[in-house]
Amino acid sequence: MTDQNESSKKQKLSRSRRDREYLYHQLAEIIRKEINEAKYKPGDRLPSMDRLAAEYRVNKVTVRRALAELTADGLIYSVAAQGTYIAEPPAPVEKASPNASLTVGLLSPVMVAGNTGFYHLELIEGVREELAKVHANLVLLPVKYVKTDLKVIEMLTQANLDAVLLVGHFEPPLLRRILTMPLPSVLMDHVLRGTHVDTILVDNQGGGYQAIEHLLSLGHTKLAIVSGPRGEIVTEDRLKGAYAAIEDAGLPEINVQIIESNFTREGGFKAMAEALDENHATGFFIMNDEMAAGALQAINALTDYRVPEHLSIVSFDDTTLATATHPRLTSVRVAKPMMGRIAVERVLSQLNQPDHTPTTTVVPTQLIVRDSTAEPPKL
Repeated sequence: MTDQNESSKKQKLSRSRRDREYLYHQLAEIIRKEINEAKYKPGDRLPSMDRLAAEYRVNKVTVRRALAELTADGLIYSVAAQGTYIAEPPAPVEKASPNASLTVGLLSPVMVAGNTGFYHLELIEGVREELAKVHANLVLLPVKYVKTDLKVIEMLTQANLDAVLLVGHFEPPLLRRILTMPLPSVLMDHVLRGTHVDTILVDNQGGGYQAIEHLLSLGHTKLAIVSGPRGEIVTEDRLKGAYAAIEDAGLPEINVQIIESNFTREGGFKAMAEALDENHATGFFIMNDEMAAGALQAINALTDYRVPEHLSIVSFDDTTLATATHPRLTSVRVAKPMMGRIAVERVLSQLNQPDHTPTTTVVPTQLIVRDSTAEPPKL
């Protein structure tokens, strides 16, 4: 009987060449199931890494990666020199009484308390205005500097929310953990494949296309793109749109310079200083208004160039900052009030309709032409 049990355990992990790379994920799923079935209870210590490696015929690196996945999901935790233990499950989210005001949280890893960018401030205001129409409250939960996923879950649980809006880029393990909570959720400015959750996205590809198309229509053939962090969905989608416009126009990619930045004013200043050193582009697509404002500062501080006489700038988001710069920015408008309205509609639907079906909504963009773009200077 012992031999049969050992054989059964060994068969749990797929050994095909295609799946070998994901053995750690298979092992994590087996342990997860055993935790859910109460084979291991909160406070129990897991077998050692050596024992798990021997039991499932994998190496310790595979075991370590499996345990890291479970730790990120908040299912286990480690104590130095003692071992790995099963975590207490998060307390259930308490629902407000029928007569209480609705409380909706806005959880975001891209907001910073006291230093939130214009785009997110305006998005928050759009959500707040819509919630006010149904006499609901908004609670802001910035998590940029919260150190562990478990702490994020604890913060979310203790907020005693009726629903939550998830704004920006979350790591998949944490996002999946949040979405398993019994809490109506709407995902904004991010997407997680394979999940059923209401999602609101900006047409970033379309906006990127509009930005480059405008510069090309003015006659610019030497371009620079100041992007956000590579790998983030917003950055990659705007780049896809930009490259589609470049390809449609037949412009050689060698004529396009890409400078990675970070969506801040300081990042825009630094990126523009780098671009000016190259002495290449006359048309700039800068991926948000804050970086564009920093770029204008760099041009004024470091050169005798003028915008748009010598250099043209197209920005993105069309926040209030776009009309507060000199010159005013040509910018791709994001319909932030529409996003707020849709987010609140989705929350109310989840709360009030048992048969609610999650949907993905892509909010269109619009190019707003102002004073920062013109034809390139004549040679």
